[in-house]
Amino acid sequence: MLSCAEHLKRHKSHFKIERLSLVNYQEALAYIYGFSDFERSGTFTRDPNEKLPRVTRLLELLGNPQQSYSSTLIAGTKGKGSTAACVESVLRHAGLRTGLYTQPDLHTFRERMQVNRHLISEEEVAALIPEIRAGVDKVEQEHTFGPFHTYEIGTALAFLYFQRQHVQHAVVEVGLGGRLDATNVLHPLVSVITSISYDHMHILGDTLGKIATEKAGIIKPEGVVVTSAQSEEALLAIAAIARQRHARLVRVGSAGGDPAQAAVDAGQLPPPGYRYCFQGQSGGQQTFTVWTPERMYTDLSLSLLGLYQLENATAALATLELLRERGVVWDEDALRAGLRAVHWPARIEVVGHDPTIVIDGAHNADSMQKLMQALRSSFTMRRLIVVLSAAKDKDLVGIVRALADVDIVVLTRMRSQRATPIETFQALFVEHAPHVRVRTAPESEQAMDLALDLAERDDLICATGSIYLAGETLRWAAARGSANAASEIEGVDH
Repeated sequence: MLSCAEHLKRHKSHFKIERLSLVNYQEALAYIYGFSDFERSGTFTRDPNEKLPRVTRLLELLGNPQQSYSSTLIAGTKGKGSTAACVESVLRHAGLRTGLYTQPDLHTFRERMQVNRHLISEEEVAALIPEIRAGVDKVEQEHTFGPFHTYEIGTALAFLYFQRQHVQHAVVEVGLGGRLDATNVLHPLVSVITSISYDHMHILGDTLGKIATEKAGIIKPEGVVVTSAQSEEALLAIAAIARQRHARLVRVGSAGGDPAQAAVDAGQLPPPGYRYCFQGQSGGQQTFTVWTPERMYTDLSLSLLGLYQLENATAALATLELLRERGVVWDEDALRAGLRAVHWPARIEVVGHDPTIVIDGAHNADSMQKLMQALRSSFTMRRLIVVLSAAKDKDLVGIVRALADVDIVVLTRMRSQRATPIETFQALFVEHAPHVRVRTAPESEQAMDLALDLAERDDLICATGSIYLAGETLRWAAARGSANAASEIEGVDH
């Protein structure tokens, strides 16, 4: 029989769990965001000796939910979200029950974790947080590690949610870097590294090689990694990690030529095993061909615009073929249907016509340059008007230079403490893009209204510079009657 003290101990434990289970969604969010949060503050605490062991310990206490399903892990500077969306869409069309974990979100925290592209509900977040909190409390009581971060809590929540929802395969996007990212506790069937460019240099390093090395930390011993990176410096860094870990390296590139051909000729890199070629564009779809090591896929249709999305889709195809080698079943019908139907918000997303209004989450110099090229090749316009806000830790000079040929820029400030002051951008345009006509508006909604006042029917307006600005302008578009924008908003947390 239990002693009186043991009965009391059990009662107290039960009472604590019962009390915690009564939290609502807003209380759950307050708990999640009560930890250090780099996304909102821009302040990053680097603790390489604690980060992954801390998350590993939390997941152990939760029963290692991430081991109940197979996974794909995707890192990169740009394109990782689109690539993840392509992989998930094909697998879902093949009949698998899929999990998708991405970040940041546009409107609500719940966007980050989806099952079969359905967002986790407010009730499910509130129901799972008590278990997460109990595990966090236990880890903190052990006094082995430093404090948790918001992102780590969200990652543990996603992995637990996928287990409870009986997910068969999870497609997981790395948050920042790779080597030390909380998602790197996974043992994926395939690791993926998309395009590498300069971003978060104060954390990841000041060269493409250093940045690529951090991202290559997701490569597993004896594993396989797909990369669509094009920089020779980045590729050599990825290849070095792959060799160290005896992992297979699979490259993706354009059929138009290999920028790293010299390294291939020198035996330092394998040639691209997957090559793509643009065929045409019609009705909001791009058509393209992919050559694989075994065959050729022609007339593939992709709903994402911009030539760089063909690179992402081809990386997804390479990933899918490697997943199939490892027992994840899909067929060509699912491939074609999945790519044709894939949707990823705020990636050259059209939310208005006459004038054309486009929203995109480009957030660094390289992505801004590619966005401008994509807009001019994908749309017919008389003038290009850009509504701009960006985080102050980005390469602002590079972003401004990428906009040097734009007709009008409307500077604004998104609702984020990381936002660049309008005056800072004004000075940079005077110095680096003096021919651009610059206007200002204090908030994004006013900036979009001003852009509409300035535009003629045959102009194009693009709101860009940050995923946070993209979210604000999507809500502005929904309020103006855009059915596309409105259909994507399932609640707003910020």
